[in-house]
Amino acid sequence: MEPKSTSKVKLSAKEFNPWKRVFNVFSFGFLILLSSIGVYLAFNFVKARNILESSYYTVVVDCGSTGTRVNVFEWEKGGLISDNLPSLLHSYPDDLTKGPLAKQSCHYHCMQTEPGLHKFVGNGSGVRASLEPLIAWAEQRVPHERHGHTPVIILATAGLRRLVARDAKQVLDDIEIVIREHSFVYTKNSIRVLTGKEEAYYGWVALNYKMGSLGNSSKASTFGLLDLGGSSLQVVVEVSDKNDNGNVMTSNIGSTNHKILAFSLPAFGLNEAFDRTVIMLSQNQTYGRNASNRFELRHPCLSSNFVQNYTCPGCAMLNISDGMENSETQMHRTQFSSTYLIGDLNWEQCKELVRAAAMNYSGSDWSQQFVDRNCEANSSPNGGKLETCSAAFSKPK
Repeated sequence: MEPKSTSKVKLSAKEFNPWKRVFNVFSFGFLILLSSIGVYLAFNFVKARNILESSYYTVVVDCGSTGTRVNVFEWEKGGLISDNLPSLLHSYPDDLTKGPLAKQSCHYHCMQTEPGLHKFVGNGSGVRASLEPLIAWAEQRVPHERHGHTPVIILATAGLRRLVARDAKQVLDDIEIVIREHSFVYTKNSIRVLTGKEEAYYGWVALNYKMGSLGNSSKASTFGLLDLGGSSLQVVVEVSDKNDNGNVMTSNIGSTNHKILAFSLPAFGLNEAFDRTVIMLSQNQTYGRNASNRFELRHPCLSSNFVQNYTCPGCAMLNISDGMENSETQMHRTQFSSTYLIGDLNWEQCKELVRAAAMNYSGSDWSQQFVDRNCEANSSPNGGKLETCSAAFSKPK
């Protein structure tokens, strides 16, 4: 048999087209790529949906008298620890928070800028410099896709309360200008100055929420609150019955009603009380000049090695006689509004000075006074009696 000529051999299309195999390989790889993209998108969609459905955030800015602080809270959506109390999943800053804004001086987890915003009346750039880093930090804590649904609440306390209404409004307007440039949501009522009673009430609610005393089906004992700020002091405790005292209010937070007695005492914060001790000392001591021509004042509550320049706004009018000329008065104000405090530790004298400052006494003979106490009894929830007292210094007979 005659062998077939190579020119007569028939090749199949599959054998003849070498690009088809390459096409098949490419198609298979493309399908894998599409599948990977689909899985990635589906994963992120589920992740975003879980964030949307499982939790929500709030940002709270506390404009205090010593500084401005920010907290971010993550809440479980639909998760309640009682009929109307949300369940807190996480709060920031926490143990892991570090950075230049994490102030150790706060003695708790705190992101803070200083000084307080009441120092920036008519100074919008100062307000911006205080707020911008705090809001930027909060934006990093809240997932980006949740910014447009996250409320920011800016509440000022005693620092702004002591300003005249016009100046306080100007600071609040400067705050809004900064907040408006960011992605969190807010309303006009979200940026305001708390009354002293509101500050006391919210502090009590926060404490008892944290301690688990609110939201129980059976009424549990609650904690009282002593909140010592820079400018004001809040005192809050639950009482069993409402009387004619105008400081008693009813709280409907939690599953039961609570009647609480709330006081906010302006000028009894730590910083203002200390300023008051300096004023009283200056009225009882003679300012001294040292070789460096600086004014010095000895303080019995400070350690013997303490020496520090101290600016006391309330000291501007110290020891100014009515007969001084205007130029002399202005010089005297400048001298005494900034002085050096020298530690001169004396516990007995310190106790007398602190007692006088606590009673808001400002006479030059504060160390010779005694206290008349006028107390009113209120029933506590546990069946005891709570005394609320007012006191005043009077000269001994």
